[in-house]
Amino acid sequence: MRTIRYGFFGEDEAQRLFLHHYLTALSNNSVYLFESDESFGLVGGNKSQVDNRFVEACEIGLIRHRQQCFFVGRDLDDYAPEAFREKITDMQERLRQRSVSAILLVPIQCIEHWLLYLQWRESNPQTNKNVSLETIPRKEAKIKLYGKPKPPLSLALPIVEEIAATLDIDWLASRSLSFLAFHKQVEAYLASLLPETAA
Repeated sequence: MRTIRYGFFGEDEAQRLFLHHYLTALSNNSVYLFESDESFGLVGGNKSQVDNRFVEACEIGLIRHRQQCFFVGRDLDDYAPEAFREKITDMQERLRQRSVSAILLVPIQCIEHWLLYLQWRESNPQTNKNVSLETIPRKEAKIKLYGKPKPPLSLALPIVEEIAATLDIDWLASRSLSFLAFHKQVEAYLASLLPETAA
């Protein structure tokens, strides 16, 4: 199994924890093992800080820390498909201008919407109904998950941990456009490693 050391720069710990569980689930069916660079201590804190610093954070991670892969987490705070496309295009162009690359974790609205899908599936295991949860207002999504709109980390992170641990990648990719876009970036990154592995 090949280890891939990765860095993360995003808005919050919920994104980081979700990413950890996603990469763990991915590694279970792969020849790759993703390992977080724990020495990399940059955290955005909010969308403006992420927008202002993600390219620099990516450069620091990939160049100074010699990470093989870098993830940027940024809540969209919108549910319009065109807003999603515009944000991804803008971020990718800014990375391209500095000749660095990152995998963009940009949930429609916020990470809690991906978690809501997983929670819904856990509560409805026998149904194939395709529900749309990404138009639920952010505040309401957080209340549904945590019981309050601005929960302390001590309340939120155990809930994120429990829900994200049940992650079924293929199922969530079939439900959420933004998760599918994220997952396809990871698949493209892993596919780019294949010639190197075969050599």
